[in-house]
Amino acid sequence: MIIKEVLIENYLCYYGIKKFNLSNGLNIILGENGEGKTKFFEALQWLTVTQRLDDDSNLDLLVSKKAFHELESGSTFNVRVEITVDQFGQQKILSKKFTVSKDENNNCQISNFSITGIEESTNGERFKVDGYTLLENILPSQILKYIMFKGEDELNIFVNEDSLTGLVNLFSDARHYEKYESRGEYLKVTANKAVDQATKNNTKNQEEYSKIEKDISEEIRKKTRTLTLLEEANNTIDKTKNNIKDAERYVSNAKALDIVNRRIRKLTEEISTAESRISENYTTSLLDEKWILVHFESIHREFSEKINNFSKEKRKLQSEFILEQGIKEGERRANINLMKNLVPLPIGTPSKAIMEEMIRDKFCKVCNRPAEKGSDALKFMTDRLHEYLESQEKVTNSEPESLFKFNYINKLVNTSNSHEDNLLNIRNIPKEIEDLFEFNQSRKDEIGDLKEKLAQEISERSKIIGSSVIGSEELDVVLKNYNTWQEDLISENQNTTDYLADLEKINNKLELLEKRKDEIDLTNANKFLINTRNILRNIDTILKETKRNKFDQFINLLQEKSNSIFSKINVDSFTGIIDFKLNRTSKGTKVKVELQEEDGNIFYSPNQSLLTSMHISILLAISELTYETRNESYPLVFDAPTSSFGENKMTEFLNLIYERESQTIILIKDYIGKDENRNLYIKEEFDNVKRKKAFWLKLERPFDERNLKTINTEKIEL
Repeated sequence: MIIKEVLIENYLCYYGIKKFNLSNGLNIILGENGEGKTKFFEALQWLTVTQRLDDDSNLDLLVSKKAFHELESGSTFNVRVEITVDQFGQQKILSKKFTVSKDENNNCQISNFSITGIEESTNGERFKVDGYTLLENILPSQILKYIMFKGEDELNIFVNEDSLTGLVNLFSDARHYEKYESRGEYLKVTANKAVDQATKNNTKNQEEYSKIEKDISEEIRKKTRTLTLLEEANNTIDKTKNNIKDAERYVSNAKALDIVNRRIRKLTEEISTAESRISENYTTSLLDEKWILVHFESIHREFSEKINNFSKEKRKLQSEFILEQGIKEGERRANINLMKNLVPLPIGTPSKAIMEEMIRDKFCKVCNRPAEKGSDALKFMTDRLHEYLESQEKVTNSEPESLFKFNYINKLVNTSNSHEDNLLNIRNIPKEIEDLFEFNQSRKDEIGDLKEKLAQEISERSKIIGSSVIGSEELDVVLKNYNTWQEDLISENQNTTDYLADLEKINNKLELLEKRKDEIDLTNANKFLINTRNILRNIDTILKETKRNKFDQFINLLQEKSNSIFSKINVDSFTGIIDFKLNRTSKGTKVKVELQEEDGNIFYSPNQSLLTSMHISILLAISELTYETRNESYPLVFDAPTSSFGENKMTEFLNLIYERESQTIILIKDYIGKDENRNLYIKEEFDNVKRKKAFWLKLERPFDERNLKTINTEKIEL
């Protein structure tokens, strides 16, 4: 979208109708302070702020005093701000206006307030549209905060914590995962509740399960409180750093102070690093690192010996049992088969069907003799059939009968073997403990030396501050506060280290509790519920990680583009690196923008010019992202954004902006001089500034500086 024309009618110092025909690219509006430059910006702001049609309060404050002074009683005129834009090749006009009249008592009366829109079709026909709808179409409310800026103070958009959220929702692919993330969280929680309820219905582990749930709730409460304390500590650190920056303005030898502060920061970081390397969580090591087994070998030997004896006894009993079973089986077969010292026929001869037929007929068809009921012959045939049937059952169930139904001894043997394989690691535990104690003591000695050096540097810093240019009484206050802030900074940094360590312990404990809870679930809840819960957990994790990755990709891209522009703005001067630091808390993600030196150290005292360059670079990068993600560009409007720039840097900056393809409107007071008669003129240096359009705003002379009825801003196109 490109603003083709701005029309201002009887708005404050703009008497009558003033039209500004703008171009795509760089448009510069020059104006000395008090000549109408800021009122141009405020007119655009008024147009883009949504206002109810029935709200005409304070509109009389916007009326040109000159126009109202010249208005005859009973007559009217309009106050109007209007823009004509080109959006995707279609011309659109947005107008906000109201009517002013003067009653018989010379009082200002407001009426007919309206916001109207006009769109032009492809064939050139114009038709009216709703003004509010048109405003949202051409300048969406969510975009406005990123395109219009008044003064240098408003350039730092990340002062407002909601700005990052707005950026992500506008330009990052992470916004697409917002609804899926909340849905995934809901499904995961629902599945967890279903599994929990199923487990609670089984009374076997109810007491332990309830205790675990209670412990988890307590750890989550601790975690929430610790995160809050960590966030408060980080906020205190930021405020303290700002106080220190303000105090350092009074120090005469700023360069020496900066060097000392660098050494202090380095020592503080080294102390923090050394402290973080100390591992004195010996209670955890007793279990996680198996230190508790340090005197385990003798117990293992006794355990192993008992298991071997049990195993040997089991094998002996089993062998005796098998032998006894074999003897019984042999005797049985001998009694059946070895009759009259004859060798019996093979089992199954005659066949099962023939044997059943002969028993049914009570007649032996082998020897052709009857087998009456109760006779030895019938009994022989019946036993022969049973022998065959029994042999077939043993073929089907070929497992040999065992004295021991379970295999617990073998499991104990495997456990003993596993401990045997781990004996070497256990024998190394005393050395591990000794090494850790020595390492921790070395770090403590190192920390002691670093703190001694830190005390010397702090003393040196106090001497430098003592050479301040301010009075002694003020200096005492500044020095006292300065040293207190430095101590607070060290204390809060230590607090953050402690809170992070506490969070790690809490997370580890939560992980163990959740793991045990899941183990109980596996033995109590329905397998389908468990599988469903696990799937939904994975989906929830994937959605959250994907959103986070997309978020990080967007921030990295914004940082890359910002630094590319930043290096061009500060060509041939110190640049540094813009670093976007993300702080993810339970309340969301916050961003902190810092200026770093090439070695990664924070540049603590950048001048306003450098900060302005950094902020503008970020805004220009956002403008580029707007076009890339929405396929539409929006004009950037700046009112006095670079008052801290010198004239040479201003020229380089404007020439850089000129190279951009998007529309930019910059209102500045530079390049205006005064001759010996205090008449204003445009300096020759402005000829070196590349631009598409330029305008000069100046009050119509002569005028009475104490009488607004004489004020009228003229527009001169250069």
